[in-house]
Parts: sequence; C-alpha cells; structure tokens
Amino acid sequence: MRLCRVALLGIALSTLIVPSVLAFHEAAAVRAGMLRASDLLLNLEPDAAEETCRRLLTIPRGEAAGRFCLSLVTLTRAEDKDNPAPDLDRFLEQTTEALAAAEAQERAAPADAEVKLLLGLIHGSKALVDGERRNYLSALQAVREAHREFREALRLDPKLVDASYGLGLYHLALGRLPAIVRPFATIVLPQGDPALGIEMLTQVAERGDYLKMTARVVLLQMYAGQEQKHAEALRLGQDLVRRYPGNPDLYFATAHAASELGRFEDALEIGRRVGQQVAQGRPRFAELGARYQQLMGKVYMDQGEYATALTFFQRAIQTPTPPRYRWITAWAWTRSGMIYDLLGDRPEAVRRYRAALDVETDGLARDLARHYLEVPYRGRPGVRSQAAEKGPSAALECSGTRCGVPQYASLGLPHSAWHLDLFEQPRRRRVLQASLDRSETH
Repeated sequence: MRLCRVALLGIALSTLIVPSVLAFHEAAAVRAGMLRASDLLLNLEPDAAEETCRRLLTIPRGEAAGRFCLSLVTLTRAEDKDNPAPDLDRFLEQTTEALAAAEAQERAAPADAEVKLLLGLIHGSKALVDGERRNYLSALQAVREAHREFREALRLDPKLVDASYGLGLYHLALGRLPAIVRPFATIVLPQGDPALGIEMLTQVAERGDYLKMTARVVLLQMYAGQEQKHAEALRLGQDLVRRYPGNPDLYFATAHAASELGRFEDALEIGRRVGQQVAQGRPRFAELGARYQQLMGKVYMDQGEYATALTFFQRAIQTPTPPRYRWITAWAWTRSGMIYDLLGDRPEAVRRYRAALDVETDGLARDLARHYLEVPYRGRPGVRSQAAEKGPSAALECSGTRCGVPQYASLGLPHSAWHLDLFEQPRRRRVLQASLDRSETH
C-alpha cells in the first residue's frame, strides 16, 4: 500500500501541468516541484516532500494538488507507526480540503482534463482509507467517482497517458475480485479487465510524462508477486533501486525476483546492501533487521542450503520486532518449519508451525503454517524453490510495513489505491489455495 500511496502522489502531482495562461516561469516552477515531490516520496523522504508540497501551495492553481500532496505525506508517515489511526484521521481531513479546492478549480475550468484527473485521485485515496476503516459503502462510492473522473479526463484529452495509470489500477482491482464479492461490486462498478490494466500501466511506464517511475514501481511489485514475471521484475527493480536507494521495499522485491530466477549471488548482494544499511541505522532501514534476516534465509532456502537458511530464520525470530513487523516473525517460523519437514524432523516442524500461529498477526505465513500442520510440506530437498517450492516459498513477503488484514500490500500484488484492500481476506484465501495447488504439482 505504501507504493500505491506514493504512486497516487505522482498522479496527483501530474495534475499540476499548468495551462498556458500562467507565466512561463510559474509553469516551470510547478513542474519542477511536482517531479521533486514525487521523487522524494518514492525515496521515502516525507519531511523533504512536505516542504516541496507546501511550496506548491504558493503557486497559482497549485492549492488543490498541493493539499493532496500533503495528505499523501501524512499517509506515508502513518505506515511507520504501530497505531496509524491519528494520521489516518488527519489524512481524511486533508483530502476533504483538497477535494474542496479541486472542485473550485473544476468550476472555473470544467473542461480541464488534469483537474478531472486530480479529482479522481482524491476520491480514490479517500476510498483506500475508508476501506481500511471498513466503511465499505463509502469506499465503493468513492471508487465509482474515481473511475468516472479518470474516464472523463481521457475523454477530454486522449493524449493524457498518465490518466491511464488510475484506470489501469482500477481494471486490475476489479478484474481480480473473488467470485463471492464480484456480483455485489458489479452492481455499482463497471467490470475490470486485468490484462487491460497491465497494458495501461505498461504504457504509462514507457511513455508517461510524470508517472513513468511510479508505474514502474507498481509493475515491479506485480511482476515479483502474483504475475511471477521475475525477469521483468529484476530489470525494473535494479533500475529503481539505483534511483531510489532510500526505499527498502524496492530492495526486497528485487532480491526476491533474483532468487526466483536462480540468480542467487545477485539476490544475496542486494540482501547484504540492506544489511549494511540496517547496521548503519539508516532511516527506513533501522527497524528492518528481522526482515533482512528473513530475506537472507529465503534466498538460502531457495538454494537448498538449509542449515544456513535456518540460521537466518532463527535470527529473524530472535530479533526484536515492532508490532507492525510481526508478520516477519510468522514467516520465519513457517519457513523454518518447512525446512524441518524437508529434513524429516516432523516434531520440530510442527512446533514451528504452531509458533507461527501464536504470532499476533495475519497473513499468508500463518495460513500456510495451519495447512502444514495438517499435511507435511512436500518439497524435495536439494531442489530450489522455483521448482520444488514454487507455491509457499516463492510467496513475496509484504511490501509495506504491515501485512494481512486490510492495511498494506501483501502477497506481492500491490493493492489498487482504492479497491483491493476492501476484499483482502477473501483474496488471501484464494491465493493460498492457488499456492498450495502449485506446490503439490512439483
């Protein structure tokens, strides 16, 4: 969800393309501020981004986008807190202010495609938080408004490639709803087409003026996760890590893709870079000691070096972890249990699966532990995970700071910023079953 929120900022900033009535120096200042704020949030630097957002408020016609920019800074900060509720309250207040300013701009320029795009993003981001608060009716209404505004933006300006970003996420979200909720959703929302959604995101990643990097971030998470296009993910991730070295999520997704391709040295090198920044206490990395250990354990598990993998998993379990990172501990217990199953030590495997279930979190790791308590893990020793462990071992850890119940991105597929969070629990069960089905075939 963090990546989607950052992407939302990028789209919001794209609406700052100013009309010709503004002076040239004002247009240049808006564009420079827009790109600067987008890059800062992609690199997870909210303090510097806030300064840029506030400067945007002083530029003509920049109030609405500047206020929305500030709301996304608030949302980014919420992700580093065990109790994000106060920040989410503040975010909703800020989106209300941004919406009022954008509607005023719309009244002044009803045919301005970029204003329609901004309105769509504001509605969409509000839906995200409403969904997290389980205000589902309000969230669905906001999704509908967002979709309408995005379509109107493209109708007014078919060359506005960046508008396809919001529609692309919409198609992915609606097209992958669990069957149990799809009939209800289609009563109030147009159907989605996942293939079209990926095509739209790819267009923005290749030709977007303002959202090229944000679209690439989302594609990285998709390709490293549910899409399992690991070669594409590695290519995107290596470039993004160079551009945004302060964003740890990019390192983890890229290392995962490298490991799944059998490029273990590349994966381990990325992991060691994460470990160095953890040891140095770098912002956004300092609390990721357990996640680093978990990543290294996963790579060595993929290689079939189980003794080394167990050492790293045990370190992940023993590393002090804030409540929002408890999903890491659950993964370490579960994966180490899987190794003990492979080694023929069923009692120890069972002990570890039970320990995973005792972790106060939610997510795929605990679901897998529950399953392997009933049926021992059947991966083949000595065969790397892309073959013998394709399902559970290949699962991409959460890309945000919290995982499981509808909060932040989990299982590799980034939540559309306005929709997937509403249906995380049914979708998680479906992904679990698909993982189990694949693992039984190898």
